[in-house]
Amino acid sequence: MQEVAQYGELGPTWFNTSIKSLAIMASTKGLITSSTLAIELGVESSFIRKVLTKLIDANLVEGYGGRYGGYKIMVNPSETTIYE
Repeated sequence: MQEVAQYGELGPTWFNTSIKSLAIMASTKGLITSSTLAIELGVESSFIRKVLTKLIDANLVEGYGGRYGGYKIMVNPSETTIYE
């Protein structure tokens, strides 16, 4: 998965990571941590947090801090486009 995340055909690495992170969050009930996403996508934890910050700024994801914190998708995946 790491090779696909870094050299995908969809564009820059952050875009690929964003799309794949949203897909994982859409299929996960509850919160998912940035370290779990980093492991699943084969990217650095610091990089995934930067990507998640952009998704939060775009109102696509909500983040919760603390020991039991994590991230969750805020939009309905079936009604959201890649353009958004």
